[in-house]
Amino acid sequence: MVNVVMVPCSVVKDETVVVVDVLRATSTIVTALANGAKEVIPVKTVEEALKRKERDVLVCGERNAKKIEGFDLGNSPLEYKSELVLGKTIVLTTTNGTQVIERVEGDSVIAASFLNVSAVVEYLKEKENITIVCAGTSGDFSLEDFLLAGMIVKRMKREDLLDGALVVMRYFESVQNIREEIKRFSSHAKRLISLGFEKDVDFCTTEDLFHEVPVLVNGAFTLKEAR
Repeated sequence: MVNVVMVPCSVVKDETVVVVDVLRATSTIVTALANGAKEVIPVKTVEEALKRKERDVLVCGERNAKKIEGFDLGNSPLEYKSELVLGKTIVLTTTNGTQVIERVEGDSVIAASFLNVSAVVEYLKEKENITIVCAGTSGDFSLEDFLLAGMIVKRMKREDLLDGALVVMRYFESVQNIREEIKRFSSHAKRLISLGFEKDVDFCTTEDLFHEVPVLVNGAFTLKEAR
């Protein structure tokens, strides 16, 4: 069965869980690993992130879309260039995405974005029970996550769709231009643009720049298959 959770209010459990935070946590996780980071460790609080600071560890993240004072990097995927992240451990805390990751459980938990959407669909081909979890924004529904979930469901070509999966697919089918839809109607995208992050929105709505699928293993996203 395939299900979609719009905004998780409690722990989400399934055989395979796909975490979606288009703007911007999962896009940043995908970009960091694709550009050579050793691993990305999602944490809930600023204090926990700072405790992990050591050599070859970059402490990264944001609150309310802005880089946290004293952190190495923010949550813009454009910051995660190979010359900065190659071989490094990234400790990441964000307002939405890393909070949601704390509330999911599965035999396999992966990070999805438009940047790696085809690789995600390929990864899910052999999975039986799948829940796509949309991170949302500060506990509210986010259009961009909903739209990516719909794209994933549509491309999987499955018939065993629960109501949430069916609804996101129908919405995706109604959209002609993904980036234009998000920039025009997503409140989170419009806020990021107002803060000077339009390039982030454009980057995060680009399909298939990367072919990597981050898998959460022992509390860290890596490019290794979950056991």
